[in-house]
Amino acid sequence: MSMNAAVGHLARRGLHHAQVHFAQPPPSQDGAAAFEQHDTPKMDIKPGEMLPILITGFIILLIIASIRYTVGELMASLAMIESPSTTAIIEPASKDDLPPPAYSEEAYADEPGAPRKDEKEGLLPSEAMARDQPAQPADNEDVEITVIDHKPVTASIRSTIRLLHSVGGFRARWRGLGASILYHALHGFVTNLLASFLGFGLFGNALCYIFTSLALMRVHMLWTHSMIAHPTNKSLFARFVPRKQCRVLLLPTLVHAVAQQATFILPLAVAIAMGLGPDMMAAQPHGHPDSISDDASPHKQGCAMMLNLLRLLTVPITALFVALAVLLPASVTLTRLEATLLPEDETTLVPFDREAIVSDEINPSVRGASRALFVQAWRSFDSAARLRLVKLYVKMVMAQLAVAFVGFHVVLAEMYLIGGERIGEMVKALGEVVREAQKSEGGVPQ
Repeated sequence: MSMNAAVGHLARRGLHHAQVHFAQPPPSQDGAAAFEQHDTPKMDIKPGEMLPILITGFIILLIIASIRYTVGELMASLAMIESPSTTAIIEPASKDDLPPPAYSEEAYADEPGAPRKDEKEGLLPSEAMARDQPAQPADNEDVEITVIDHKPVTASIRSTIRLLHSVGGFRARWRGLGASILYHALHGFVTNLLASFLGFGLFGNALCYIFTSLALMRVHMLWTHSMIAHPTNKSLFARFVPRKQCRVLLLPTLVHAVAQQATFILPLAVAIAMGLGPDMMAAQPHGHPDSISDDASPHKQGCAMMLNLLRLLTVPITALFVALAVLLPASVTLTRLEATLLPEDETTLVPFDREAIVSDEINPSVRGASRALFVQAWRSFDSAARLRLVKLYVKMVMAQLAVAFVGFHVVLAEMYLIGGERIGEMVKALGEVVREAQKSEGGVPQ
């Protein structure tokens, strides 16, 4: 009797395990079908519940883009052209600073033959004429000259905002936005059109970008003038500078476009040279084995992680160096030369010394003057102005990081209120679907 019971128990267990085994999906089944057959909880999150998170994310991106344009484009352009301004106050020297008189009448009165105090001494004819005529300042009169150095407007974001508000109100924070949209839309369209027809690679796309920048340099100058100049009644297209006057912009526009591409290509080349990629931890660069990473000792594993970290840091360090050493001077030079071509009936928002770039020695109309103007435009931008511009970019990055940090926590709070556990389960389930789909695609022979 006990033997029959044992056999029956084993038969029931075998049948149960067989049912469980055949109920599982086969390995070749796609990820979506495998996910449907798994025993996972149903996601009861409605699409409308995710709407606040999407709106918050859009607002955060809009604020970050607004900071990028207002500080990184508008205020930076004003800082690039602002020249130091001073005020000289000329006033007569005070009596305390005047020299003592040549003689004293009180001392002369004690001498013999001097007139008594009650007697009036007669005046010489020249003295009488001087008394009758009004007193006029002499050419050699002592004066005091006080020179007051004004603090640059662009040294502070608040002062620049006040200046913009005094010119165009609250909307002046986005001056020139229409010209910016026009320029970038045309630039992106022409660049992609040329790249699609020519079918070049990375360097070919860079050449298309440079060619498009040269073709649209007048539109870029229109954008710059819209940002730095006082409002005008002219239409957008009436503010185009004649083509003959734009020859001096060929060299700075070329250098600026090359610098923009170098800021992207050089860090990418460094990353490729360092062997950085998704499989950096799995495979060694250039096919060379790394004995440090193969060693299982904690000390050598830590050294390998430190080396990988240093390799990762080379990319942002290269990008930062190229941006400061190449792109920044190119941007300053181009903006200052574009400001020199501003029509004479228009004025800039901040003081701009045009004669510091264009002088009698350098005539823009003369052939070959483009190189001299290019060099002079950067030399006239002193070290204090360069430091002020770098500080402005640092403030922009810090403001963007602050907005991103606050926005991230707002999104987390919204996710918690909607249902953090449900959203976490949904994300986890979607991740499993993606992994199963990748496994199924990898198992199919090519």
